[in-house]
Formats: sequence, C-alpha cells, structure tokens
Amino acid sequence: MAVMRLAAAALAAALVGGRAEASAAEGPATVRVRCLLIAPLENASDVPDAAGAADEALFASAGASRGKALPERDLRAIFAGSPMELPQGLSPSVAMDLAGVLGADGVLYGSVEGSGRGEEPTLAVTLHLAGGSRELIRAATARVARGPGETTLAAVRRAATETGEGVLSPVGGPPLPGCFDPERLARVRELALAARKARPEAPAPPAPPFAAPATARQAEWSWRLGAKERFVLEGVSFEGRSARIARASGLEDLAGALRASPSARIRIEGFVDASGQADGDARLSLAMAQAVAERLVALGIPRERLTWTGRGSDAPLLPNFTARGRARNRRIEVVALPETASRP
Repeated sequence: MAVMRLAAAALAAALVGGRAEASAAEGPATVRVRCLLIAPLENASDVPDAAGAADEALFASAGASRGKALPERDLRAIFAGSPMELPQGLSPSVAMDLAGVLGADGVLYGSVEGSGRGEEPTLAVTLHLAGGSRELIRAATARVARGPGETTLAAVRRAATETGEGVLSPVGGPPLPGCFDPERLARVRELALAARKARPEAPAPPAPPFAAPATARQAEWSWRLGAKERFVLEGVSFEGRSARIARASGLEDLAGALRASPSARIRIEGFVDASGQADGDARLSLAMAQAVAERLVALGIPRERLTWTGRGSDAPLLPNFTARGRARNRRIEVVALPETASRP
C-alpha cells in the first residue's frame, strides 16, 4: 500500500491538470458528483466473493442516469503490471489518491465485513462517498440479511444496492467534460508502467548459468535473499479470509528471485488477522503458507528448497479493528534460511 500511495502521488504530480472540483459554493450536503470512481471494496469477511458481488451491484446502481463511473475491469487494466497493480480492495487513502490521479470529482469506497457462516450471516456492507477535495459527503452501513431461499452473495448484492441508493443520491447530472478521458487514462498507464523502470536496481545477479532476474522486483528480492532479510511477499492476496489465492503476480517474481539465487532456501510464513479463535487462526495461516509453497513448486521451484509454517495472528502490522488493518495483517512473509551448496 505504501508503494501505491507514493506512486499515486508521483502520478498526480506528473499529470497536467488536477481532479475536477465541486463548486466552492456547495457544501458536503449539496455537492453533486458527476464523475465517480467506484473503488473496489475491501473484503474483511470470510466470504471470498462478497466484495466483488457488492462492487457489481454498486456499479449497476451508479448507471448512466447518475453520471459516469469507471468499470472495475477498466480501472484494474490501467495499473496491471505496474507498481500500482491494484489489490483485491482499496483502502480509503489509496482510493482518494486514485480519484485525484484519474480526474474524478468523487470516489465511493468501503468494505464488506463479518462472517457468512451459519444459518444467519453476520455480514455488513459499509460505504463512504467522498468529494474531489476529500470531504466526506455520505456514509452508511447496512447489515446483510438473507431472505427466504436467498444465497449469501445475493443478499450482499441486495444490501449493497439498498445502501448505495442513499449514499449515491448526490451523484448525478451530465458527466464532467473530460471525465475519465481516454487520453488521460492512457497517460496514467504510461506513467504507472514507467515507475517500475525507475525503481532502483539491486546489485547485479550471479553470472550464468543462473537465471537472471526478469523484473526489478525479482532483482530486489534476490538481493534480499542473499542478505538474509525477511520481507513481506507483495503482489499476493487471498480470497477474503481463506487460503485461496486471488492474486499471484508476486509468486512469479519470488520464483524468479529463487531461480536467480539457486542456493537459497526459504521459510514461508503465513499470518492472519485475529478472529478470537487462536486454533482456527493458526490453521488458516498454515494453509495460506502451504498454498504459496505449492504454487512455487508448480512454478518450478524444488520442494526441498521450501519450508512453511503458520504464525496465526502473531505480529500484526496494523490494528485489527479496521478493515484495512485486518486485510494488511493477512499476509505472507519470506525468511531466507542458511544456504546449501548449489547443485550442478
């Protein structure tokens, strides 16, 4: 997230023209949003597709009659393969940074939290609408309750739609001139991709026959492995509070770093946010670490170079009482182990 925020600030400085602002005479109660960025919701629940279901419902609610909104697939395509490649959900700070970069005059962000287990889910959808100057215009939270014969995801969609109706009421009118202009979006993508090339290069990798790193991140992680540093595995996320891998670009880079450091052995450590059930947290974190190890083996890394363990809810990076904190604490860390002799 820190890399994304720094990259967003750099993009905003590099672009000509800022975000579209609401009229100075309008306060938060009367401001109209006509160019809306719908940021992917954070999923702090144990239902893997809950945030995606809510995102779909919200985009449908913010249809053409309300102004102009950028589809999530188009938003992700702008930053794909760059240091700002989007995670499953966006924190409020990153969502508002991106609204400024893309020229939106409003941003909708939020989260799906709770548990979908049992006969009656304890899920909630929380939405915030902020204006171009980051003022909070509307906010609402709705509990997800399943109707007769209704699936959990259908209930999430309905709750998101009903909550969105009130939160999105200040959104409407003809789109602003240049709203999500294709030339601006293309320029943003160009700058985002250029940011990867501008990252500091790590020391030169070993000479052949070792495989040279193909990306700056592979080179950086190869150097960290040689320096015996612990690091968080970026570019990897899971489907909600589960061990199913949702995003795996970081695993390809870690495999490249390991190929560039053929004598390196690693321990993969899984961490989760605290649920109040230590045994369940330990099992989930171990399953996450094992899923990462199996994916690395599938990418050609010998199994004997890998060990894995679950650390449960140990060592949280952020407080667990926010959706952002819980999502950040669900992570994988890589620990370099004493090296063995390289094989011919």
